[in-house]
Amino acid sequence: MSELANPDSVRAFVEQELIDCGAEPDTISDDVSLDELDIDSLAVVELVASVKRRYAVDVPFEEVPRTSTVSDVCELIRSRAAAS
Repeated sequence: MSELANPDSVRAFVEQELIDCGAEPDTISDDVSLDELDIDSLAVVELVASVKRRYAVDVPFEEVPRTSTVSDVCELIRSRAAAS
C-alpha cells in the first residue's frame, strides 16, 4: 500500500471531501452513514471522481451506496488502492 493510501491519510481525505460536499465537520464519525450526513447521489459521484484523481483507482458509483459509513468508504478506497 502506498503511503498516500495509509489509513490516516485516507480518513482525512474522505472527511475533507464530505465537508466539501456539505457535511458538518462535527457530525462526521466512522460509524455515520453518508445518508445521515445528507450526502446525496451527486455528492457520491463527486467523491468517486475525487478518489480516482487522488488515488488513481476506480471505485464504481454503485459500490458506494448512501448507506455506506465513513469507515466503509475509507476501507473501500484502501482496498482498491492496495489492489492496484
